[in-house]
Amino acid sequence: MAQNNLARNLTDQPQPYVSTPDQAQVKRVSISKALKLSSFEKLLIVCGSAVLTVLMLVVVSSKIALSNSQHELQHLDNQIVTVRTSNTNLKQQIGELQSSTRLDKIAHKSGMSLLNANIRNVTK
Repeated sequence: MAQNNLARNLTDQPQPYVSTPDQAQVKRVSISKALKLSSFEKLLIVCGSAVLTVLMLVVVSSKIALSNSQHELQHLDNQIVTVRTSNTNLKQQIGELQSSTRLDKIAHKSGMSLLNANIRNVTK
């Protein structure tokens, strides 16, 4: 078995490549004019801007009102502390003025004497 005859001698002849210059295609870009807004769109833009402006003003005014309220609250807290301190001082003075040693001194200066047999404690 001879296989010598099975192989074929194929030689393709390369065909010469001839390039043809492409024609430069010029793309035409059309500059479109700006689209005109309809009256509804204009009205919508104006109303949106007005609402946005009103909302900004509301936010600023509420911030100012909040700041004023905090300032008033701080002022009232300071007044409360002052009144409480004053009340504490006055209660301390009442305690000092009602002390039995002070009352004994005042009675002794006035020529009075205190007899324990004549003292009665009354409570309501």
